[in-house]
Amino acid sequence: MKMDRRDFLKLSCGSVVATSLLGGGASFTYAKEAEELNLPKPSANSPRVVIVGAGWSGLTIAKYIKMGNPNVDVVLIDKREEFFSCPVSNLWLVGLVDLEFLVHDYLTPASKYGYHMLSGTSVIDVDRNARKVYTDKGVISYDYLVLSPGIDYHYEAWIKDPKDIELAKVRYPAAFIPGSGHLKLKQKIQEFEGGTFVITVPPGTDFRCPPGPYERATLIAWYFKKNDIKGKVVIVDNHEKPPVKAKGFQYAWDNIVKGYIEYYPTANIKSIDVAGRKILTETYGEITFDDGTIYPVCRAGDIVFKAGLVKKGERWPTIDPTRYNAIGDDRVYVTGDSRNQPIPKSGNAANTEAKYVAKLILARIANKEIDYIAPSNICYSAVAPNQAIWISATYEYLGDGKFKPSPKLDEQPTEANYKAYMEWAKGLYRDMFG
Repeated sequence: MKMDRRDFLKLSCGSVVATSLLGGGASFTYAKEAEELNLPKPSANSPRVVIVGAGWSGLTIAKYIKMGNPNVDVVLIDKREEFFSCPVSNLWLVGLVDLEFLVHDYLTPASKYGYHMLSGTSVIDVDRNARKVYTDKGVISYDYLVLSPGIDYHYEAWIKDPKDIELAKVRYPAAFIPGSGHLKLKQKIQEFEGGTFVITVPPGTDFRCPPGPYERATLIAWYFKKNDIKGKVVIVDNHEKPPVKAKGFQYAWDNIVKGYIEYYPTANIKSIDVAGRKILTETYGEITFDDGTIYPVCRAGDIVFKAGLVKKGERWPTIDPTRYNAIGDDRVYVTGDSRNQPIPKSGNAANTEAKYVAKLILARIANKEIDYIAPSNICYSAVAPNQAIWISATYEYLGDGKFKPSPKLDEQPTEANYKAYMEWAKGLYRDMFG
């Protein structure tokens, strides 16, 4: 099962990130001299909502704002030329779905719902006082701004030397941000000939898709078993057990891929020697590996920092927990995996909360307020072909930034769950792109 050459071409040709000529702190000075982009509005008095990030959250907000009020001018910006889904991508890594299942064009929904789609466009900075967004193609003024750039990686928690961080990115990509990391990881899995294939899991639960690393590890182990590769997947985890669906994953490790998973719980990673392929843990000492993927600590996307929404020393923005806007600025919102809430950073949660944020912004444009609607979430994990488990949850806001989940789950791998997984993904794609 080698990667189809078309898979490389579809992503490599489309995912060119526009590179700014700016560097470091000079970017904002240069950007101030750029011209305003001439983007026509539905009418002279149309308010403009600019959305940075066309992922599960940004796409949904753009659609539902235009559906709710076609007179609102919506500008959706993303550095990529096409959408690549991180949810379900673990199945693609081991050949259980094709690339067409993950990749979608931005043009169809933009044309259907009538918003501006600036793909292949890098956002450089934000001036919240002037209400302007600076891109590598020009300046865009806004009335309301939504920052939904997804996650960024915080390698510095485990790796101090910038050269080693760069080495980790190119040799052992985390592949939880769509793009080259996924391509590289798939190639690594296919070319692995034996030994130990490591997967690290960040601490806490504030990383993209909490069950994602465990699903990935299980499916890679299945791939090794299927292809009779004399190796095993080594999971180095800061948790005492997977934070979600632990029984389901353990069942798969004990029955479906027995002998192909080596699990190190409560490892408490202290540092990683990238060149030496060693992970120093508090619990087990040094753990060596032959190849793998280093999933580091996560943080909000860079533009959230540039917008001044993250306090010094922190990784996530300070926002109103039920209104998503920056504290003291109801013109700027943070949604999706960059927001700061004790709710999973998942595709389904991003989609459900986006519909509420769209309603909220429309209400504020109309000088109204609406009642809070908490997001809901459902998350499937495949553990083998036609075998999956799931968890779902609704949330109640308790005040003071705290939420109470009401979970339901099925941790017995079944074919019915796998079919539901596929239908769930198709349904969300239809919601964003249909």
